[in-house]
Amino acid sequence: MSLLTNITQAQINANKTDLDGKVLTRPALLVTDGVALIYAVDVDIGAKGEVLKNVPLARANHDLLYAEPGNACRLRRTADGRFEVVGFSKEMPGRYDRFSVDLGTFAIGPTVAFGVDARPLTYAELATLPGGYGSAPYGATGIFQGGALIEVKV
Repeated sequence: MSLLTNITQAQINANKTDLDGKVLTRPALLVTDGVALIYAVDVDIGAKGEVLKNVPLARANHDLLYAEPGNACRLRRTADGRFEVVGFSKEMPGRYDRFSVDLGTFAIGPTVAFGVDARPLTYAELATLPGGYGSAPYGATGIFQGGALIEVKV
């Protein structure tokens, strides 16, 4: 790709106003506007494993308080250039797998998973966390990238 192509693509990405994403964490009171606390979530937007942290939920949209990890959501850019979750979506960024195929023998090579997933941790996964069993509460959410645990959200 040429430098002009890269600059043009960056400009297009910077001007997007609406995005589809996938909620990775439960809503928590994490963001403030100087007056009140606002619920926020982490959102996967599907751009090479890029995760937006502490994205606020739109005010007066009480349906979004029921957002759970794995739900598809719609993000909209605000006047100050940040994104906020404005509703649920019918589309979300997916995860994809890559594997090699030998065309001579039709042998399939090892599978490499891409994308970010979120789900509650199992008892076995809770037991393998640093600090042992009980270091994270039941219902803790694990953030996985390519099948590997990268973060635990309580």
